[in-house]
Amino acid sequence: MTGIQERLADALAARAEAVEVASVRPLPAAKVDERSVKRRRAWLTPAAAAFSVAVIATVVGIVAQQVPRDNHERSGAAMSATLPGGPPAPLPRYFVGLYSDPSNDLFNNLAVYDAATGTVVDDTASRTDGLTFTAVAATASSTEFLVAAEPVSGGDIGCGATLYEVKLTPAGLLASVSALPGAPHPGYVSNLEASADGRTIAVESGPCYVQGQGSWPDRVQLVSLAGGRARGWTPGGPTVIPSLGSLSSDGRSLAFSNDAGAGVGRAMNDGAARIVLTSARNGPLTAAARVVVRGSLSPGYGVESVAMSPDGAVLYACSRHLTTAAGHHNSVVFAAYDAASGRVIRELGSWYSNQAPCEVAMAPSGDYALVTGLFTSPAPYAYRVNLSTGQAMPVGRALVPGTAPGDKDPYTIAW
Repeated sequence: MTGIQERLADALAARAEAVEVASVRPLPAAKVDERSVKRRRAWLTPAAAAFSVAVIATVVGIVAQQVPRDNHERSGAAMSATLPGGPPAPLPRYFVGLYSDPSNDLFNNLAVYDAATGTVVDDTASRTDGLTFTAVAATASSTEFLVAAEPVSGGDIGCGATLYEVKLTPAGLLASVSALPGAPHPGYVSNLEASADGRTIAVESGPCYVQGQGSWPDRVQLVSLAGGRARGWTPGGPTVIPSLGSLSSDGRSLAFSNDAGAGVGRAMNDGAARIVLTSARNGPLTAAARVVVRGSLSPGYGVESVAMSPDGAVLYACSRHLTTAAGHHNSVVFAAYDAASGRVIRELGSWYSNQAPCEVAMAPSGDYALVTGLFTSPAPYAYRVNLSTGQAMPVGRALVPGTAPGDKDPYTIAW
């Protein structure tokens, strides 16, 4: 184990005493040039729609190979996985999301949202002042979450994240933030996932930003908090910039995707969705994983996010495709795949969307998913999909033209 892994394991295995929210104190921050922060965040999102369309125009033939059709044709294996059936579990009351600070969109605040309506239940910004949140993960409890946050100072984002445990009251209000003991994680944490019991975590991180060189994630670490065991993989083409999706409930399978076209030359994302067994040997992430949903092979199109069913048998993927519909350049397809064979079980929803990326968050029961990041005014910021029926319900308020935007609409959520 490296020193980083030891500190993470020791920090999270220990029972951190919950501190009162009002007393959370940020760690000392190292200043970073504002332009560098913008560039660092740029690789976390796909290219703008206009850029994508310009690139895609040269590869329409490739894009036309829709992901669901590709997977259905390539696999003759029988479908063993099935979608949830029977009466769904009760709808979890809350989810936690990150939103851009309206006073400075380089920084991200943390808020609690009502899962049925999407309205803000509690905005934590005033009680977590001095921290900017970069990643959030859910456990099986609707009142306990893990987050990664960096200290901010003088208008800049520091370099070195710390993991925190966030606890809510039964009414969805912020009860406490426990800064887990140990040294800060060196670098920038871009993704965080947790098993249902919160005893296994996956962390995607990269080095501090260096002007002129940028900063891409250079490691994915999996830490077992029960025994302190740790594994690590290094991203590389065709998964040079992975996006962690979810861990199975038992922490044995990790799903991830990537935004097609990011990277350079052979070290370029292919837009596919993959699953890696967490027992896989340390080394290249792509070599340790297997493809479940093939990518589009063209920049800006392919799988943008994934989530697994609690048992790891079904992989839910949100994929972007080119469309010829009037007034639209893109369509987004949300579908369920057999995690073992890659075959399409069911297409659960599709929307016209010129926004990116779409994000998927799974409810602990596996009966519902939230799809966000698709819509522009006056549409809602998310849809809640019943995974048994495919019924989609709007979540969040519709923006009214001519009024201030919904600056607390979350762009990344955990449920």
